[in-house]
Amino acid sequence: MTTKTNDAHLNIGIYGGAFDPPHRAHINLAEAALAQFKFDEVHVIPTGDAVHKRRHLSPAVHRIEMAKLAFHGVAKTVIDEREVNRGGASYTIDTLLELRALYPKSKFTLIIGQDQLMVFHTWHRYEEILKLATLAVVVRGSGGAASSAAEAASPIPHIVIPFVPRAVSSSDVRQMIRAKELDSAFAAKMKPSVLAYIHEHSLYLGNP
Repeated sequence: MTTKTNDAHLNIGIYGGAFDPPHRAHINLAEAALAQFKFDEVHVIPTGDAVHKRRHLSPAVHRIEMAKLAFHGVAKTVIDEREVNRGGASYTIDTLLELRALYPKSKFTLIIGQDQLMVFHTWHRYEEILKLATLAVVVRGSGGAASSAAEAASPIPHIVIPFVPRAVSSSDVRQMIRAKELDSAFAAKMKPSVLAYIHEHSLYLGNP
């Protein structure tokens, strides 16, 4: 990533996560956010030392390379390695402050899940986050009542991203790989290049 200050007025989406591994639903969500918000860029940010994760993540080098493979060809997405490169505890506020310094005239939208919205008040310096970025919350469903319920459920200001996800999660993928349940239905949940990388590096064969 460049360290040069950009004086353009960009509309930037911030999409963080473990991406351990990235799957089709991750890609579909990025595409949905791009369609709704007309972003100039979406920074896909594999997390560094995620303080809220209860399990050890796969080595960052693998998660970054898989993210590059997964989002290759998805327009306007940028794999942003800053949280991994920063080292130490990974906080969203630090990422936003770095991006604000690089893009001082740009608008930021932070994409989070509905479960994260419910605990957003526990995030490190969450009030400062709200000053730096708009929250876009992914609501599972086609909108309508689901979106209205999500908006009513939290006092935190946010915008809803209605989203009908594929029936897949990263934990599902890891479990299927360990169990060697690699049928055609499983393959459809992954990009072939990501699946090949997982096999090449023998990932997810050990404990969860």
